[in-house]
Amino acid sequence: MTEKPTYPKFDDLISKTDAEMQRLGWTKAQGREHLMKCFGVRSRLLLTEEELDNFLLFLQLTDTPNLDV
Repeated sequence: MTEKPTYPKFDDLISKTDAEMQRLGWTKAQGREHLMKCFGVRSRLLLTEEELDNFLLFLQLTDTPNLDV
């Protein structure tokens, strides 16, 4: 298993992305699919702080549930 990143905002960013994914009705599989498509990784644990922040921004700017991730 991949070790948890140590940057200070990690836990906050994970919590916020969890909430946004739930708001959008995304499954974990949809989240992984988006991460692979946009960042080339299957887990948020593998993102840099900037990439995770960008993923959160993308989710926040997505207004309606989208099944075609």
